[in-house]
Amino acid sequence: MSDLKKKSDLTVEGMGRAPNRAMLRSVHMQDEDFAKPIIGVANLHSDITPCNAHLGNLAQKG
Repeated sequence: MSDLKKKSDLTVEGMGRAPNRAMLRSVHMQDEDFAKPIIGVANLHSDITPCNAHLGNLAQKG
């Protein structure tokens, strides 16, 4: 991995981010997990329009 900072470092690095780290530790993140990038996945499923109606089934398949 390069020496570039990860964007997720903005969420967990430094004294001011101690509450963030505490919340993440409550969902079983360990010290070594904080060295890894944090990746989020969003699902925009909606029954309102047909454009995104298939995303619910796609998310269930994993």
